[in-house]
Amino acid sequence: MSIKKITRHSIPDEALAFALTELRKISGGEIIFVAQDGFLMQVEINQRRRLADWSEEIPPLGKEIFSALVKQIRQEFSKLDYGRLVIKIQKGRVVQIERTIQQRFTGLDGEGI
Repeated sequence: MSIKKITRHSIPDEALAFALTELRKISGGEIIFVAQDGFLMQVEINQRRRLADWSEEIPPLGKEIFSALVKQIRQEFSKLDYGRLVIKIQKGRVVQIERTIQQRFTGLDGEGI
């Protein structure tokens, strides 16, 4: 996949489409958007499958829930300069969105963290 335009504080449509396609396949795990200087640098997909739930079908996301999720992901990422936006999934449903902010300090004992 080639991403043509990356802008600060936004997730390119191609990257978001990829992540959401993967989200529909995951029963449990996380999708992580990593930001550096406000730009999306990578997308991580971590899938976990409990043996007790091995044969369980992944329920489809409704259109309204899906639209609200896309809006929330874009909104939360827009506030991120350095850090991670983590979408947590359990039993095929998004159960939590975490935004972890990292701050860089310079001029202390050396540069950076």
